[in-house]
Amino acid sequence: MRIFKILLGLVISFNSFSQTLFVGNQMIETYVGFPNVTKYLPMLALSQEPDSITNYVGIPPSGLRYTYMLTDDISFGVDVIFDRSRKDFVSTDTVFQNGGWEYLSYEGQRIQTRLRLQFRMNFHLPISQPNADSYIGLGFGTNNRWLKDYKNGKLEQRLSGADAILIPFSLRVCYGYRYYFNYKLGVVGEIGIGGPLLSFGLSCRL
Repeated sequence: MRIFKILLGLVISFNSFSQTLFVGNQMIETYVGFPNVTKYLPMLALSQEPDSITNYVGIPPSGLRYTYMLTDDISFGVDVIFDRSRKDFVSTDTVFQNGGWEYLSYEGQRIQTRLRLQFRMNFHLPISQPNADSYIGLGFGTNNRWLKDYKNGKLEQRLSGADAILIPFSLRVCYGYRYYFNYKLGVVGEIGIGGPLLSFGLSCRL
């Protein structure tokens, strides 16, 4: 009985907390994530690992998200996550010519593009700050990747679909926090896996 009274007190306490989002609210958010993990991953599907990476440029996992409040505590949405990277590298081929083995170095380049479309369900947590929103998000969706490999400026290999990705779907689990400066405009941040590890962006309530 004592435990029941404690739980009942917690529920009443939580329900007395303020909140900034209610059923029917809609949000559009744009964000940038960190880090771009493709910089640190091995270059899979190459005939061999490169001798050295000479240059790297990329667009970190960034996206656009739409969220609709189904109830005061649960929201549903769609999240589009995009990233792109280019690695320049030097590698060495071993070839047999002129009666012997020779080592020929070449300049290579790999361009990778990734696009994920995820459907999201968010569970909003009680919070005492009237301008803030705290939630746990679960996402499930597609996982698409396109690879292009160049050798001395010439396209050598192009991969897409099942040839370019190990798992054809994507999952995301995250914790998010929003803070609104006024009714319309605020900031949003997330930490999670199955997408950007950390992300920060703008939130606009429609």
